[in-house]
Amino acid sequence: MAGRSNPRHARWRRQGGPSTATVIGLLVCVVCFSAAFFLWKAALSGSGRNESGEEPFRPVVGDPPYRVCIDAGHGGSDPGARGVVEEKEMTAQTSEALLALLEADPNYVPLCSRESYDVTAKPSERAKAINAKSPQLLLSIHGNSAPEGSAAAGFECYPSVPGRTWHRESYYFAQQLAQGMQAAGAKLRGHGGIRYIYYQGEVKQLVESTHTEVRDERSFTLLEDVNCPAVLAEQCFVTSEEDVAQFGSEEGCKTVARVYYEAICAYFGTQPLDTPL
Repeated sequence: MAGRSNPRHARWRRQGGPSTATVIGLLVCVVCFSAAFFLWKAALSGSGRNESGEEPFRPVVGDPPYRVCIDAGHGGSDPGARGVVEEKEMTAQTSEALLALLEADPNYVPLCSRESYDVTAKPSERAKAINAKSPQLLLSIHGNSAPEGSAAAGFECYPSVPGRTWHRESYYFAQQLAQGMQAAGAKLRGHGGIRYIYYQGEVKQLVESTHTEVRDERSFTLLEDVNCPAVLAEQCFVTSEEDVAQFGSEEGCKTVARVYYEAICAYFGTQPLDTPL
């Protein structure tokens, strides 16, 4: 009897694991599912849709020429931040180069927030002057600063905050600016280089762009009071030698002006010109 196998045990061994056909069938199912998933992702990418099936936001801009206002931060008796360079000098150089690029492009009508870089004007006065020119987009150019001994560096920008009329358009423009600066070699600060500012009395509160709740506090005056999409850009830290060498020197300002120009073109959907500076 010891040499005979138990038929029930034999049947159990035969049924205890999946058959080769079953394994192959499962592998085929996995491969087919994976292929279908990647085809779906490719279809979304090709159609420009996101994963929820919605078209990504793009601003409605109409036909050219487009009226774009450039605001050089500070100026006149207001030097702005001081460091390796003076903020008002850097913003003026960048603005001048950017205006030259826009002037050479027939798709644009470049506008300024004031008549001269030597004019001192409060943000509320600038907003009033800007609105009088009816721009379709505003870029306010600034420089950042940090206390002595700080190694802070990088680019960040501030669009009109959530809940405002031009928030989505402003955020879209901020994305073009941040992506362009990153491609040029800048370190992006915060979440993708885009942040929000709110004033609580006289105190500024910095909020990352992941916080999309609508708040009552005001942001920068220019962003709040102009009647068009608007972004305030801090192109580099004037207190950082490395930052200034790359994005705040004479050549650095031209580099940033080209980035800003191409971001404007991306916003309006035009082809940038190869205009030399």
